[in-house]
Amino acid sequence: MIMRFSLFRDAILVLVGATFMYFVSIFAPIVSRQTFINAVSLRTTAPDRSETGTLIHSTSSAVAFKPSASPVPSLPSSNLASDLPETSIIAHAPGWTLFRNLYMSNSTFFIVSDSPSDFPEIRLMASNPVPAENTPENIALREPTADNMAVLTSAEAKHRWSDDNKARILSVEGNTVLVNEPSQFLRHYYHLVAELFFGIQAFWHGAFSTPSYDPDRDYILGPYPAPPPIHRVIFARTDAAGWRDDPGYNVYVMRAAFPATSIEEARAWEDRAFITSSGDRAWHFPLLLLTDRSASHRGRICGSQTQRIASEAVEAMRHRGQLVGARVGGWWEPVRSAVLRFARAELPASQQDQAVLSNTAATGKARLPTPANIVITYTSRQIAGHRKLTPESHAGLVQALKELVQRKGWELNVMEPEKLSKEEQLSIIARTTILVGVHGNGLSHLVMLPPNRFSSVVEIFYPLGFAHDYQWTAKALGMRHFTMWNDTYRTEGVGEGKPDYAYPEGFQGNSIPVHGPAVAQLIEDHIEGRV
Repeated sequence: MIMRFSLFRDAILVLVGATFMYFVSIFAPIVSRQTFINAVSLRTTAPDRSETGTLIHSTSSAVAFKPSASPVPSLPSSNLASDLPETSIIAHAPGWTLFRNLYMSNSTFFIVSDSPSDFPEIRLMASNPVPAENTPENIALREPTADNMAVLTSAEAKHRWSDDNKARILSVEGNTVLVNEPSQFLRHYYHLVAELFFGIQAFWHGAFSTPSYDPDRDYILGPYPAPPPIHRVIFARTDAAGWRDDPGYNVYVMRAAFPATSIEEARAWEDRAFITSSGDRAWHFPLLLLTDRSASHRGRICGSQTQRIASEAVEAMRHRGQLVGARVGGWWEPVRSAVLRFARAELPASQQDQAVLSNTAATGKARLPTPANIVITYTSRQIAGHRKLTPESHAGLVQALKELVQRKGWELNVMEPEKLSKEEQLSIIARTTILVGVHGNGLSHLVMLPPNRFSSVVEIFYPLGFAHDYQWTAKALGMRHFTMWNDTYRTEGVGEGKPDYAYPEGFQGNSIPVHGPAVAQLIEDHIEGRV
């Protein structure tokens, strides 16, 4: 009897429990779904199409805007109330704009402001993101339209994106960098790391630094107050393969330097655009740095002087007195040191301390440290596909450099990157004083060179050829750059100075001449202070 009663009681309990779970399964999804609908106040009807964003134009080439007073925003809740915060700018240079409260709907960026004259021209902030060609038709095609970026008044934004005192806005909490360019240049180690992220680091670090015009501070490597973290990078116009270079350095540097940063690509951006394609909903970015290659080329520095997009970011922050450690690339040091630590590279003794500042007893002025040993690294392209020295020039250069280091007691590395791992290459670069090589991707490693008194790059070109890539980058990091044409060199401040960019026939070829003894003599003269 006891056994039968126990079985009957258990059966009743199981029946009651099953009934309870049945009713929960019916009503819980309804409650959950209704709560979500009330939170975002979804609407299926399209907005009034007569509400068009206004494209900002200006007849003046000068950029005037009122920067935001406080650079660090507070993070909002996941959905905004009826009050849509207006857009403001923390910092701007052509192609580099750090926004607070930027909106996106159906892939169009929207500035919400009742004072549109406070903002730069849209063409200096954004572009129609198509691959660049140097033709009048393509240049015109890359000019922005209202489908790329526009401005709404507060009233227009509320009418478009809110009803019943609730905004149909999804807020992307955290700090975002959005890269508004296709993969044309991104699949290259130099263009992504030594140009795009070089500029991102300078602009982001500078925007949150305290202005200072103390020249001694230019020689400080760090540490500095850390800027806000970058929570995500969005490659809005390229897929996963579009920003990865074949050797794998782009991924290596990105993950080593920004390990907590998430990465979105074009498919994710298209998803964001798709769910706001009706136009009556929008994404809200509380803090977003918009980078745009074509817009940078419309700036004076990039467009007519350097052809390097990072130059607009670097020079803007230098002009504002916010590029701390300018003479040693102190603002870049967090990236460089993070990558070298990840590679387990041994840093020179002078670089193990965060401060590079040293005062001489005679002058009391700041100066860079003198390396304990001079290390010359020749990065060879002789087994690369193109842009190589003639065999005789290569052999003569190696022999002249060997004789130099033997005579002076220095060190020489002849590096063939294709035969070395990333860690092996970076371990060599972390100890290098002078980097020598033919114009090409191997010289991108200059961004990992330790800053010291003699840090420099000797770049070999086909005679009379020149490009700004490594010259400008070396200069931005406080290094010397020497352009080498066979047995003749040029450098800023010596002779005729930096040449204009040129790509003569033979520039990309495999018959580039160089006089090895002339390169060795240049290096010796540089170390001895004669050039």
